[in-house]
Amino acid sequence: RGGMGMIKMIALWLVMGVGFYLLYSNGFLVMNSKRAVMYAGSKRGKAAKFSSCSGYTKRIIKVQETKQYQFSFDCNLTAGTVLVEVLDASKKPILSLDETHRCADVDLEKGKRYDLIVRFKSASGDYVLDWN
Repeated sequence: RGGMGMIKMIALWLVMGVGFYLLYSNGFLVMNSKRAVMYAGSKRGKAAKFSSCSGYTKRIIKVQETKQYQFSFDCNLTAGTVLVEVLDASKKPILSLDETHRCADVDLEKGKRYDLIVRFKSASGDYVLDWN
């Protein structure tokens, strides 16, 4: 009787783990590692307001078609720095945006997985990130 409860608990954790992995790998969950007095992010990571924020947010992006995408990064910082990176499947940066480099084009392929990472260093302000 006690053994069955343990098996059910392990099965539940396994199902939850697989579910979280599937949500993350399809871009629906975000990995966060940050400290902030205040942080309010938008759905899909395309905008945020923050105060005294250090750390990063990371999510998977998948594109609907193979083409050249234009990324634009509009940020209004009162302190610190914010860096946006897109990494390919081998974790190599293929795009970097910051306060001085706000637009860039990059070729992305349908079906491939890309990591979108926003890094904060003692940053206060807000940003809007878009691509098309």
